[in-house]
Amino acid sequence: MEDNAPLVPEGAQVIEVRTAAIPHVVPTLRTIVADIAMRQDFDLDAVEDLRMAVDEACSLLLPASADGRLTCTFSWSGPRIEVSVSVLSDTAEHEDDAGLSWQLLTALATTAERTITPENGRYLSRVDLVRESQAATS
Repeated sequence: MEDNAPLVPEGAQVIEVRTAAIPHVVPTLRTIVADIAMRQDFDLDAVEDLRMAVDEACSLLLPASADGRLTCTFSWSGPRIEVSVSVLSDTAEHEDDAGLSWQLLTALATTAERTITPENGRYLSRVDLVRESQAATS
């Protein structure tokens, strides 16, 4: 596993997708997270929130991809789903976290974090999302 790979909770199931950083792949990533959420008995609103959160995370990162690649890691255990979307970029600059996309992203997820880490002369730009089902938070 890469040094900067997202931490995966012990016992969690994981799917990692490495793909071209193009908008055409986003619907597939949205479908994967929706399928995971439905299988984990998330309610329909939470499923749709996760789909939109993955869409927003990809929208934030796709333009920054320097090598034309995007990695999306889904991990889940019980009522908790974690999604990490990352790209390598040429710059540490990124869209303002006060922007509309980031505000929407943080509203859709239980938690959201954006990190930028130097890596081999470039920068690993990553958005990590966590969504817990209502059963876990009530």
